[in-house]
Amino acid sequence: MIIRRVTMDDLEEVVNLESAAFKMTKEQTKNDMMGRIENYPDTFLVAQEDGKVIGHIFGPAFNKRYIEDELYFENHPNQKDDRYQMVLSLAVLPEYRKQGVATKLIEAMTQEARKQNRQAISLTCLPKLIKFYEKRGLHNEGKTSDDIPDPTGVTSVNMIRAL
Repeated sequence: MIIRRVTMDDLEEVVNLESAAFKMTKEQTKNDMMGRIENYPDTFLVAQEDGKVIGHIFGPAFNKRYIEDELYFENHPNQKDDRYQMVLSLAVLPEYRKQGVATKLIEAMTQEARKQNRQAISLTCLPKLIKFYEKRGLHNEGKTSDDIPDPTGVTSVNMIRAL
């Protein structure tokens, strides 16, 4: 398995992965992914095995500690002075889960964030995923205060990993 930066050639595979993982339409997902690939390809990483994308992690850099709604809907390029590396999505194909792919993607994003002099990795997750992220060095900083989209109605929490 290799982890590398995304390219537009990966578009179809990342759309399929993201739309399946988060129950979104492929049409909307395709528009979102195109904007993300164009605006922050350096922090959109894919895991690939035998020529197939099996997982991805992505998000923009941002100057605020926690994810805000605007990051899901407005893609903007990473800026040199942004202090935080956001993770908007971490997804792995079902048949490759529990094999360390997600952990390797988190570590690769951490290394990229360090190279770009970010202060921390920031993401939101559902309470059922807190232990997963804590095992990977992130700390629970409490419930989100922004209106993060959540289809189940469960309040997400902010998770941070200082770099």
